[in-house]
Amino acid sequence: MNIDQVGNEFDIIFIGSGMGSLTTASLLAQSAGKKVLVLEKHFQPGGFTHEFQRKQGKYHWDVGIHYVGDMHEGGLCKKISDKITRGQLTWKRMPDPFERLVFPTRNFDIYGDPEKFKSDLISQFPEEEEAIERYLKDIRKISVLFGKAIMMRLSPPPLDSLIGILGEGNVVTLKDYFDRNFKSEDLKGILAAQWGDYGLPPSKVAFAMHATLVQHYINGGYYPVGGAGKIFDSIEPILEENGGAVLSSVEAKEILIKDGKVVGVKAKALRGEGHERDFFAPVVISCAGAYPTYTKLIPDSYPISFRKDLKDFYNRERMTTSICLYLGLSESPAKFGFKGENYWIFASPDHDKNFSERNDWLSESDEIPNLYLSFPSLKNPEAKSHTMDVITFTDYSNFAEWKDEPWKKRGEDYKEFKEKIISRILSTLELRFPGLTKLVEFAELSTPITNEHFTSHPDGAIYGLACVPERYKKEKCPWFDVRTPVEGLYLTGADAASPGIAGAMMGGLAAALAVTGNANLLRELRN
Repeated sequence: MNIDQVGNEFDIIFIGSGMGSLTTASLLAQSAGKKVLVLEKHFQPGGFTHEFQRKQGKYHWDVGIHYVGDMHEGGLCKKISDKITRGQLTWKRMPDPFERLVFPTRNFDIYGDPEKFKSDLISQFPEEEEAIERYLKDIRKISVLFGKAIMMRLSPPPLDSLIGILGEGNVVTLKDYFDRNFKSEDLKGILAAQWGDYGLPPSKVAFAMHATLVQHYINGGYYPVGGAGKIFDSIEPILEENGGAVLSSVEAKEILIKDGKVVGVKAKALRGEGHERDFFAPVVISCAGAYPTYTKLIPDSYPISFRKDLKDFYNRERMTTSICLYLGLSESPAKFGFKGENYWIFASPDHDKNFSERNDWLSESDEIPNLYLSFPSLKNPEAKSHTMDVITFTDYSNFAEWKDEPWKKRGEDYKEFKEKIISRILSTLELRFPGLTKLVEFAELSTPITNEHFTSHPDGAIYGLACVPERYKKEKCPWFDVRTPVEGLYLTGADAASPGIAGAMMGGLAAALAVTGNANLLRELRN
């Protein structure tokens, strides 16, 4: 469907078609009968839930879903997923261990069983048993607290709410908590190993963010049967029932405001002649992220009291970015013992050191300090070919010189730089798993400027704005609130809750509750 095939008037307009928008749109279409319009800049809707193909459709990869937690029966994420897809989406539990942590001097496997997780930690670190038990209790309490806060439409939850849970003292970052409670650096390295899911090392990330992430995966990881694209496929028909529509290759250029109230969105077609068109609705919900919403989509002429503070926060807390190597394999990686679990490979248990060295490997011959391996074809029982993803971290600045060049036409220097990166990643894999690279039939590298091109996320970051402690102080960071100072304008997605598909889903729930205050919806999800 193109920009000229729909009318002008809607109940709600969504900017972006990621997990936050899909969640909010489906909930409001079902519970309130809303006619929604979803505007997506990418030619493939779904945000980071979409898939892409290569080699005439032989190979399929997800771009953002590598695993999701809390999808067991009774889990809140499972309840939300069932609600927004009307039960049309099935989640397959990953094999145990679902995470394998690889360090220079020891390995650790994580199983989707809280008691086994605890006993395995205590088995390797018996002298820290009391601290381990306290840690697991603390992350559970904080996760429950933050879940309740979102249910009460307090997004993000206030950091002050942690007072009394962690005792006296200034426990703000994950490093603060570790330094107060643990002695072993190896144990700290194991407990913080999933930092790639929120993109910050222990010295920077809020302990609350870490706690909710660990608790999210405490019962294992799950993957959508049929692939990540099934999420959008199952939701789009629900949106269309009330006359709603999803437009891809259409970029939101400006949020239209009159007398302090939202009235619509100015959009531009990115295909054809590229003409602009205004769409109108009394409610607009942005999944573009807080920074683009307040600094680009809301006109500069409209006063936002915290706009400068937001820019300062962004410049002070610039997010690391990632590169992803998508591999098509001639044979199943199962021949090397992989069963579909994720691998986190580190040069050191000191994740602040790993983080600080995230760019060194580009110019030196040292080992890449962080590698994440994912096997989409082993997680998806309907996969018809063999695929693998390899992710590592770097900074946007390494690619910025090509940011204004057109996609797929960025010149030989860019192509050669990407080939160098591919070669370095493959050589690292071969050292770890001899013979694996012989299976590689196809390789394609995605960089931060690719992410920026399709999503408009600043620096091509995939996490939203940084989950540093300051984020949870509402008086300092009001831009993370699902409600905005503009009447009728709301945020959804990661910046309305937390990073990741599940975090964006929770942001979607928070936005739906803020728009309607529907108590019946809460009761349905709690039951």
